Amino acid sequence: MKSSILAAAFISLASITACGQGGTDAKDITRSSSGSQIGQAYLKELTTIADALDSVKDESSARAAAAKIRSASTALEGMNDELGQGDMSPLKAMQIYGSHGQAISETYGRIMTSFLRIHEQHPELVEIISNEMDRIGR
Repeated sequence: MKSSILAAAFISLASITACGQGGTDAKDITRSSSGSQIGQAYLKELTTIADALDSVKDESSARAAAAKIRSASTALEGMNDELGQGDMSPLKAMQIYGSHGQAISETYGRIMTSFLRIHEQHPELVEIISNEMDRIGR
């Protein structure tokens, strides 16, 4: 049930990867940001999500993680809005993945592993986390 929500969140995250940045913070992203800057900002937000999920042990930590996930998803949405969904050139997309592809893939793995751990060990907390994961990519 929640597995389909997670899958949809990952697909949405992948579509947002065509985002941009001027420093390493998502708020600094502009259309003129380099592929490396975009990748750094995107990876930073993914890492925030992964770290938040890693920290979930009980209801209190799940609520704290949900707030961090909400913040990261808002930052990803802002990046997507700034760059325009689907407007990125294939060359820029390759630059993003070329310099950050392995780290992004590893971070997706962490997100999935942590989410599955929560689902198996704390099924009562999945709803708290899922509500925020669902926001990603809207």
